[in-house]
Amino acid sequence: MSDWTYLWVNLAVLSVPFIASFDKRVAFVKEWKAFWPACLLTMAGFIAWDVVFTARGIWGFNPEHLAGIDVLGLPIEEWLFFITVPYACVFTYACFKKYFPKSPLGFGHRSLTVAMTGLCLALAIGFSDRAYLGLTAALCTVWLLGTLIRWRSWMGHFWFAYLVLLVPFVISNGVLTGLDFWSYPMLHNTPDAIADHIVWYNNEENSGWRLFTMPVDDLLYGLLLIGINVSLFEAFAARGSSSVQINA
Repeated sequence: MSDWTYLWVNLAVLSVPFIASFDKRVAFVKEWKAFWPACLLTMAGFIAWDVVFTARGIWGFNPEHLAGIDVLGLPIEEWLFFITVPYACVFTYACFKKYFPKSPLGFGHRSLTVAMTGLCLALAIGFSDRAYLGLTAALCTVWLLGTLIRWRSWMGHFWFAYLVLLVPFVISNGVLTGLDFWSYPMLHNTPDAIADHIVWYNNEENSGWRLFTMPVDDLLYGLLLIGINVSLFEAFAARGSSSVQINA
């Protein structure tokens, strides 16, 4: 019998940001015109990626924790993941931009972007034979290079939000990969120790390194998912602002 754990994780991730969106002090609901196109476009690309990797057995899902509704070979909870996680992350990013107008990292975010670009390029080359880490690192390299070539002033807020979100990201991702916070050490690279997966991974296609029970590769995957969402969110927001100015 299914316990629908993955669905509950999605709802937990979304609940507070969604409710807070209607608060007058935050008013993220006013940003929906920029967020939803960004989210759905990003989702389309990640779903296509997900369908292929699931079919190839690079990762998969435990039906005991699912509602049992599949679309294109993916559980409905996985589709919701690409809405709930981006919503919570972009909401957090937008709040930081509103309450901390200046970059929280000063000019340090430029060095961080350059360093991460180099790291991702090295991982993409070094793990080119591992489908998950190799592709994720390569795509992160492309995205980061894009932000460097046409410099984005919002990258300081992006990095600050990403670093703050690492804790809830690791916790939620840990739940999906069978984490027992009371039993496992911080760095655990023995997949057999995972008690009960909701999402499982083929370690032959990733680095094999784990943070608790979560593949370390997921940190780059999350970086790419949030980064593309924020990039498109800012693009649509800027387009909306330009339209308002022209009409005025």
